[in-house]
Amino acid sequence: MIRALVDGNYQHEARGALSEKNLLAIGDVDEADVIRLVRRTRGDQYSTTPHDWDRTTMVHLFRPVLGRQRWYVKVYFLDQPSDTAVFVSVHT
Repeated sequence: MIRALVDGNYQHEARGALSEKNLLAIGDVDEADVIRLVRRTRGDQYSTTPHDWDRTTMVHLFRPVLGRQRWYVKVYFLDQPSDTAVFVSVHT
């Protein structure tokens, strides 16, 4: 995911509450912010779950704490060889 962010190889899943649920998509946070959040994620703050719409796609959940705020980063990847990251949520 970090490589996808550095390379600009990512997109955002369309959703109704984009302004509340995906701060990366609306520009309130940038790629460096998301990388910092992912790097701050401890093992017990990471999990995977099947996507709600496609149970064969695994979604990665990062719930790091930065300052006194718990963040929520939800992302999955499109099939190889693209390895494009698709961000569902980036928010507190």
